[in-house]
Amino acid sequence: MENFFTPGSVAVIGASSNKDKVGGMVVSNLLSSGFGGEIYPVNPKGGLIQGLKAYESVERIGNVPDLAVICIKAEHVLGEIEKLGSVGVRRVIIITAGFREESDEGRITEERILAAVRKHGIRAIGPNCFGVMNTSAGLNTTFSSLFPVAGNIALTSQSGAVGASMLDWSLHSGIGISKFASLGNKMDVGEPELLDYLRTDDETKVIGMYAESISDGPGFIRAVNAMEDSKPLVILKSGRTGAGSKAASSHTGALAGADSVFDVLFKKLNITRVYDMDEMFDALSVFSLCGRMERDGVAIITNAGGLGVMAADACSSHPHISMAELSSDTIKAVEQELPTVASAMNPIDVRGDAPADAAVRVLDIVSKDPAVGGVVILSAPLDTADLDTMAEMISEAKGRTGVPITVSFTGGAVSEKASAVMRRNGVPTFSDPDRAVRALEILRAREKEVTEESTPLTFPKANGKAKAQAVLMKAREEGRVSLSEEEGKAILSAYGIPVPKEGFATSAPEAVRAAEAIGYPVVMKVQSLDIHHKTDVGGVIVGIRDEEGVRNAYESIMASCCAGIPGARIDGVSLEQMVSGQEVILSMIRDDQFGPIISFGLGGIYVEIIGEISQAMLPMNQQDLDRLIMSTKAYRMLSGARGRPPADIDSLKDIILRLIEIAEDNEEIYELEINPVMVGKKNEGSWAVDALATLRWK
Repeated sequence: MENFFTPGSVAVIGASSNKDKVGGMVVSNLLSSGFGGEIYPVNPKGGLIQGLKAYESVERIGNVPDLAVICIKAEHVLGEIEKLGSVGVRRVIIITAGFREESDEGRITEERILAAVRKHGIRAIGPNCFGVMNTSAGLNTTFSSLFPVAGNIALTSQSGAVGASMLDWSLHSGIGISKFASLGNKMDVGEPELLDYLRTDDETKVIGMYAESISDGPGFIRAVNAMEDSKPLVILKSGRTGAGSKAASSHTGALAGADSVFDVLFKKLNITRVYDMDEMFDALSVFSLCGRMERDGVAIITNAGGLGVMAADACSSHPHISMAELSSDTIKAVEQELPTVASAMNPIDVRGDAPADAAVRVLDIVSKDPAVGGVVILSAPLDTADLDTMAEMISEAKGRTGVPITVSFTGGAVSEKASAVMRRNGVPTFSDPDRAVRALEILRAREKEVTEESTPLTFPKANGKAKAQAVLMKAREEGRVSLSEEEGKAILSAYGIPVPKEGFATSAPEAVRAAEAIGYPVVMKVQSLDIHHKTDVGGVIVGIRDEEGVRNAYESIMASCCAGIPGARIDGVSLEQMVSGQEVILSMIRDDQFGPIISFGLGGIYVEIIGEISQAMLPMNQQDLDRLIMSTKAYRMLSGARGRPPADIDSLKDIILRLIEIAEDNEEIYELEINPVMVGKKNEGSWAVDALATLRWK
């Protein structure tokens, strides 16, 4: 990747003297950014281009450029790659668009280009990309004249237009960048290669990424896991909705993937996920300009009581920070330092007519309080407030506090002038109190994530693989891609997951005999590979307590299911011991890129009504397992809400561990849903009452 960002020479294929053309823009930007290496414009007409000698083709240059930037029509790119490869060029940026993001024909052309790239040992960024920048090397291979000052933020964007917005933000905020890369279609170089390079880049403190898809899941996970905890990764991942995902696919020709999977992935990898451009810029600002936030407590200093109340509300809405409980010594020191203070309690109101140095004097005191992890300073543009002087004083003080500071001078033109002073001096400055508070939440959340203990799980080692594989191979031999409930439960039982006593019947008399062998009360359920949601078609009847009830239930199930799904193949009816407890759902689905994902939530009919599911990605640790359960409404029910007896959460955890073993042992199982798992009272155990499995054969 080095020659993408620090080349000694750059050839621009499709260079032009016309600065309205992409090839002309790239040459102009290389010249204006201060690039110190050789620039080789390539254009069939030769001559001079923007004062530089132009070459009719890359073969005429005489030297081998370290980097080539392609800005020609899509139909000519493949031939140019062959030429570049033949002369020894090994790094190429393809700005040209018109490939798989536009049509099947374009996709085929892109595949041919990739084959040529690999044949010649070339690494390529793009196509359909914006280019790269390296501020310290004066390198701008993009077609944007927005060239920020040097800083410690690396930016990468799948979209060139979003990338341009990032660059404009950097220029406006005065917060510099180290590197910038637009990846486009990610035909060859993708996020893993870029992250591998940036993680060892001493000029980069934080990485900001806009992505519409992650094309190499395993490579992405490996690259992020290799990063140091001290270098945060902030990602704005679009395509969160069906419409957004469809738009992302048409934009870059890549499927966006199920968004819930990315939520789970980013949490597991300690990636800071943001949901809009403002939040992304806020996160990058605070990571770039602040150190660690080691405590939850936030102190608020304001010259306007209303702003303080707003900030206090914002603190209460975030999970990782809280309003700091200031010590009596701190409160007393504030009152002594500033006798006119309206309130020395947090939020501290220094009043609108306070002297310009009031906020900084209070800052020097509260930043030493052992409960304070960060400070928010707020000001309104009052005629009695000297915002410009305040801004200079805050800028001077930020380096001596020992805790992160964020500032919000709310308003318009008057506040903006003072805010610009602080931005120039490296103070994280935001347009409103909520954003200033949120920035500290982002900082504190990151700190907690990277310092959290990781306790390995202890698995029961059920050794059920041989029995499970026998069930799966039978299904494969029969050409099936799903299992019956009986087969699914056989796999659960092989791994030691408790299932209720059960029987099977193909007639009402058989059902009576099975029920009496199990013992009343029983549950009866239709058995059919064609019926996946049995309750919806009257295929489940519970609480059957006698022979008459069994006969009636059998006839009712058969009639309801035949009417509900005409033509369904019905094998018979299963009967089960009726167990009681709290219904929850457990499932495993195998994501194509990221592997098995475990889901948990309220079960039975509530899974669709309430719609709350917690998820975790394998491999998991003990903290992941606890969070999977405890982050849900189901946990409140299980832990004894409203006088209910506590449930047997330990037995539920044991089932989850065994479900993980099933997932790791049996790659043929694409999805396995246990709904419901019945969690009994504490020390009574839990049972898998139903099992639905779908398979995928390699």
